[in-house]
Amino acid sequence: MEQPRPVDSMVYPRHSGIATFMRYPHIPDARGLDVVLVGVPFDTSAGYRVGARLAPRAIRHHSSQVRLHHPVHDVTIHEAIRIADYGDVRTSPFDIARTYDWITEEFERIHSFGCKTIAVGGDHGITYPILRAVAKHHGPVAVVQIDSHTDTHDAQFGSKLTHATPFRRAHEAGLIDPKKVMQLGIRGSLFYPDDLKWSKEHYRMVPMHEIHRRGMDEVVADMRALIGAAPVYLSLDIDGLDPSCAPGTGVPEIGGLSTWQAMQVIQGFVGLRLVGADVVEVSPPCDANDITSIVAAQLLFEIAAVFAVNKAR
Repeated sequence: MEQPRPVDSMVYPRHSGIATFMRYPHIPDARGLDVVLVGVPFDTSAGYRVGARLAPRAIRHHSSQVRLHHPVHDVTIHEAIRIADYGDVRTSPFDIARTYDWITEEFERIHSFGCKTIAVGGDHGITYPILRAVAKHHGPVAVVQIDSHTDTHDAQFGSKLTHATPFRRAHEAGLIDPKKVMQLGIRGSLFYPDDLKWSKEHYRMVPMHEIHRRGMDEVVADMRALIGAAPVYLSLDIDGLDPSCAPGTGVPEIGGLSTWQAMQVIQGFVGLRLVGADVVEVSPPCDANDITSIVAAQLLFEIAAVFAVNKAR
């Protein structure tokens, strides 16, 4: 298989052509690839403002502005790894459980070829079926979750499968190593006084006020020490960022991470066993001047660069 190459933006302008993630080729077959970006256009498990089902298409469009070379890591991503846009997973807007099964089946197929995934959601509920696939090939994984909410509720309105429950379901299914889970950026008002109790008892929860007090370098060092040599999955809910940086999301919370702080966390995965990642909860209908889709596209570039650096090490 020839090394996949993105469209050359100095030959074909970035506003032209069919949109794929970062202008990488569309290859719906993971064999021979190191990393694929996979769209998961699904938000039926969202409980407040919706629209994240439209994010993969919007982020593809705005990712055309992303260039090829990462200046901090000094790596040209597509030269270091074989990376492509896999396309979208099949979904049904009327059936959460069936869609979750389809997501698991597709991601199992991708990981069976030794290929890693960067999922582009979709609401945060999609992380649970993805972890079912990842754990099948890597065992229980460490998790770093960038988020304003813990997403460890037991149920919402009697439903066990929602965007507020994925890490509770993954925990119960033995998909994650609870001793190696860090939740970064938790903040905001609560429904009830004990809403954070479960996460505090089971995981290393780093609320946003602690991050502001300690600074990112110290927090990232703690993250790396907690993960160690374990396989790790990064789940980045865009509402972990401050709404001034990413307004287009379903449940925005003030006081969050800046884009630079999110980049610092991602760059902290260099040298770790990153086996998968996702960026979720971007809602284009809720956005302002497309800034959230643009931010998400840039963060996908940061994640892809980590895979490239780690492959080269």
